[in-house]
Amino acid sequence: MNGQAIPAGFIKEQRKQARLGQMLNELAMLQLGTPTRQNIIRQIEELEPSKPRRLLVYIANVANQNSQINPGHTVAIGDALVDMRKEDNLDLMIHTMGGSGETAEKIVEMCRNHCSGEFRVIIPNMAKSAGTLIALGADKIVMGHCSEVGPIDPQIRMTIGNAPQMVSAWTFIHTRDELAEKVDKAIAAGEKADALLLQLASVDSVFVKHCEQLMDFAKKIGVKWIAGRLIAKSTPQTEAEAQAEKVIAFLSNVEELIIHGRLILARELKENCEPPLEIVHLEESDEVWQLIWELYLRCEFYFMMPNPPGTPPKAVLIETSKVSFTINA
Repeated sequence: MNGQAIPAGFIKEQRKQARLGQMLNELAMLQLGTPTRQNIIRQIEELEPSKPRRLLVYIANVANQNSQINPGHTVAIGDALVDMRKEDNLDLMIHTMGGSGETAEKIVEMCRNHCSGEFRVIIPNMAKSAGTLIALGADKIVMGHCSEVGPIDPQIRMTIGNAPQMVSAWTFIHTRDELAEKVDKAIAAGEKADALLLQLASVDSVFVKHCEQLMDFAKKIGVKWIAGRLIAKSTPQTEAEAQAEKVIAFLSNVEELIIHGRLILARELKENCEPPLEIVHLEESDEVWQLIWELYLRCEFYFMMPNPPGTPPKAVLIETSKVSFTINA
């Protein structure tokens, strides 16, 4: 300005305008992302003209610890399902590290209620823990080269060394049973079991019973869904339940799978859980998988975009070709 000092107020106003412009650009990008994703959803729905189906997207931002499956998600899911016609087949695309088993049961029942045809669960990346339970409620599970499910043993939040940890309910049950077995062996051998008895007495029996109930719940709803499908296909009830229990025994076998985060890929799931489960394994070059993967990536990019100031981080995206909900937490 010809060597003259720039007024402080002018600089402040310029910065304000620049920030406003940045916010408007970010908002425009967010708005553009939704119709683009919804267009891909429509493309996936229209891949089989002879078999009309709808797609519901339920993608968690796993970098956000508040994104786990919980009762607060069911309202948005229910609203997204409102316009689903009963005669339609329904796909649920899910990406999650898990959460509430009770909510998983409700989500499956809600989807089933809006689908008189085939109900499929599509796993673009991960459906762990309660997400695996949701997959068990589907007629078919669609997976690709990097899709994974996981063990269904419930986890309990504990504070260990002043740090929050998730510990399998099975661990507490196994510890109690192992101590009881050692006590029996010591007594049978005529050895002193005082120290072992003290350890066993320190185990909270009410808490362990709660752990057993959590394990039983996860197993029973899995068996209910799998056996129910088999019975509907004329498999005798006793045989259907036996087949379902074999699948659940594999998915809840902590001794074999070792850790809750253990990945179970499509190949391993097919080897251990078919035919009670029907796994559709799509190749990376498959047109359907390419659209699924593009849609999933766009959801992840959406989570990476900055939020408007003062807005909590994005936790979950729930979307159909007509509606879109973001749950921030």
